[in-house]
Amino acid sequence: MKKIFFIIALTLICISITYYLFNHSKKPGSILGTSINNFYQGKEIKISQIPQKKNLTKDPTINAESTVLINEPDKYVLFGKNEDNPVAIASVTKIMTATIALEIYKPTDIVEIKKENTEINGSKVFLKEGEKLTVEDLMYCLLLNSGNDAAKTLGNTKITEKEFVGLMNKKATELGLTNTHFMDTAGLDDTGHSSARDIAILFSYALKNPEFKKIVSTAEKQVISQDKSQTHDLKNSNRLTTGEIPLDGVIGGKTGFTPDAGHTLVTAASKDGHTIIGVVLKTDSDTAPASAIEMQKLLEWGFNSYDFK
Repeated sequence: MKKIFFIIALTLICISITYYLFNHSKKPGSILGTSINNFYQGKEIKISQIPQKKNLTKDPTINAESTVLINEPDKYVLFGKNEDNPVAIASVTKIMTATIALEIYKPTDIVEIKKENTEINGSKVFLKEGEKLTVEDLMYCLLLNSGNDAAKTLGNTKITEKEFVGLMNKKATELGLTNTHFMDTAGLDDTGHSSARDIAILFSYALKNPEFKKIVSTAEKQVISQDKSQTHDLKNSNRLTTGEIPLDGVIGGKTGFTPDAGHTLVTAASKDGHTIIGVVLKTDSDTAPASAIEMQKLLEWGFNSYDFK
């Protein structure tokens, strides 16, 4: 009997030593696993700077098809569920539309609205044919009310829409968004797709532009045409930004919805000088506030569950 106990004890010791050596032989200064988008995996990141999950912390229950929560600035994944699955993302597409628009236009550029751009389906701000607005005003229409007419206008004024979408996909490649491909500027074409992780990376990139950050942080805005004949009263569709669903430290985000994509949302928030970005795609509930409710849970869980150095 003693011999049997000795053999069992020796086996357990060997297993423990093997486990310890395996988990302490990783190359220092690198992130373990696939916690960072491919674009960032070559970056040198100190292990000591990775947020540490608090003991006994349980994963959140996020009622959505896929979700991710990343840390800034290293893009480390704090929580993920199906985060690399390519899916339809609806108007979250407009983050890339805005990114390209800010590269090819100046905010002060004046654009005249074409009739064809007023006839698009889905959410819009009811731009009028012949109306003239600055690009900055069109960006508010695009990102607050998710105006498809604004997306169409920005996408086919200076260059053709095909060329504009080509630039969107080129930028996606440059950012290493391997699960992303855009088909239009508004996100109405559900054959376009992205993943939760890719969206988080894209939103992080977009927020580096002060103009973009200012706009997505705005709760309400009145936009007036150049000749003062048209007024558009805008309200941010992100209920976290407007405060309808409270969240301390919210920076801003972008909503989306089509029947196929469901309710989607990306949002960034900051606490004690530290920023995290969450993405929720296709909530289980088919109600307008659902994505904001799930995002509130996700971001609050992130701040409460990690020690950020």
